[in-house]
Amino acid sequence: MQYSMLMIEYRLETLPEVLRTLLEEAEAFIGEEEFQGETTYLIYSEDDITDILQELNISFESKNTEETGWQEKWKEYIQEDYLTDDIFFIFEKGKVFDDNRRTLYINPSLAFGTGAHPTTKIAARLLSSCVKGKTMLDVGTGSGILSIAASMYGAKEVDAFDIDPMSHDNCMENIADNNCHNISAWVGDIKDIYNKKYDIVCANIISSVLLSIKDKVNELASEYVIYSGILDSEYENIKSQLCSGYIEEERITINEWTGVRLKKC
Repeated sequence: MQYSMLMIEYRLETLPEVLRTLLEEAEAFIGEEEFQGETTYLIYSEDDITDILQELNISFESKNTEETGWQEKWKEYIQEDYLTDDIFFIFEKGKVFDDNRRTLYINPSLAFGTGAHPTTKIAARLLSSCVKGKTMLDVGTGSGILSIAASMYGAKEVDAFDIDPMSHDNCMENIADNNCHNISAWVGDIKDIYNKKYDIVCANIISSVLLSIKDKVNELASEYVIYSGILDSEYENIKSQLCSGYIEEERITINEWTGVRLKKC
């Protein structure tokens, strides 16, 4: 998941489950602060959610993130972790572990994703078992973490793009820092790709966008499609639209998020 630097901070004393679900589906960032036994919920959103909060009768304070020091403070909320069973993502270049685990370095940037979100882990785990020797297109690459994971798992060639021009420098930096020489990344849109086929197309985006690009994805994919970013509660309702013409080969759910690897019939 990706976040823009132009965001609004909302401070709430309560976070009902219905609001949490709406925020996560909209890719807002949710953090918590504890002080003297009291919890304050910090919501960082690109969109103005004032109307939603008022409709739910939730009291809040809001500020532009330029006033809050969020560009540094947000890093307190992310932790290094396993992206897959055998790749551990880190934020400190050159960090070494006693157990010699495989590490994937990401320069943590609020704007472009770190690997901590369940949907990123789902997509990485779905591609890990099928990408060796294959070509892959990473749709909405952000930080490039899924492209880098694919390269580490033996992908033959990876193309990656994102519509956000701010992500490109961060993506290219991460690709270089992980010594991935088989990844090409650019700023653009999936509709700009013509006369090319990929063994695998991977898209980790919210379901409404997945549905809007599925025809183009089907056109570009010759063997596999990996979709992540779908709320588990909505998957059955959109399954027939996303999976038409494919066999559902594997599905992974982490927390309330789900993703699938589809193989062409």
